[in-house]
Amino acid sequence: MAAVLVLALTGCEESIPAAGSEKAPGVPGEVQPKAVPLDSTGLMNALPVESEVSDVFTGGDPFAGQGPEAVDHCAKEAGMACTGLIAIGGKDMEARGGSDGTRVEFRLYSFGTEEQAGAVMKGLAAAKLKSSAEYGEPAKPVTLVTVADETVASADDSSADVVLRIGTVVAHIDANDTETAGLEHASNVQVERVRMVAAGRTPGY
Repeated sequence: MAAVLVLALTGCEESIPAAGSEKAPGVPGEVQPKAVPLDSTGLMNALPVESEVSDVFTGGDPFAGQGPEAVDHCAKEAGMACTGLIAIGGKDMEARGGSDGTRVEFRLYSFGTEEQAGAVMKGLAAAKLKSSAEYGEPAKPVTLVTVADETVASADDSSADVVLRIGTVVAHIDANDTETAGLEHASNVQVERVRMVAAGRTPGY
């Protein structure tokens, strides 16, 4: 799917936790800087690098896009209109050598407001649950502790979907590692990179 999307797009260019999720406590006295909506360049910078997720991962080039094709792709994934979408981005990673089939896919969707992001986040999470049921292996809610504003996670025996809202950005993580610790780590890496870029800082590589 990533390869098709790369061609279709522009290419290498304290809330209440949701059901099935928890929000990790922040640092006492910590004040999050005010975030600004991210464009396609911002999303490219906000995608994780392999070494942050796991020392065994390798990955392809990140991609990002905006415009009508990005809106259409978002709507297809979320099963609803992606009102206010600014840009989308993504990156796939897999275990070095691909011997054990371990993989994780990161997708980001940037919106103009938190309300728009929140609506699509819920639609995307529901769409992933519906999709798993249609394939005969219904996923079940999974409780994750993350530092995102909102988190909804689900998993079956072989894969997991984590949908996060980080301010005006929705993140979707699709992984075939269903261990809670690994999902929480990948989620928090993604959250922190989005917040860093939204605050005008450059994340490390």
